[in-house]
Amino acid sequence: MQENVGTLDRTARLVAGPLLMGLGATALGGLKGRPGGLVALVAGALIVESAITRVCPVNRLLGVDTREGELRATGP
Repeated sequence: MQENVGTLDRTARLVAGPLLMGLGATALGGLKGRPGGLVALVAGALIVESAITRVCPVNRLLGVDTREGELRATGP
């Protein structure tokens, strides 16, 4: 898959993902099996994964490419 996550976007994801995971584990009760907390844990993990691989399926679906520090559409 082609990379579509730029440096600024990647940095934001590396901050937001762990914060969401921490919120899901603690305040939303993910470690106690509460659905909202579990969803937050999984969402945070997916955000971190997209930062590490620099590939985001949601960006691809929306036709967004944030590489080179600018938002640009990839479609026609």
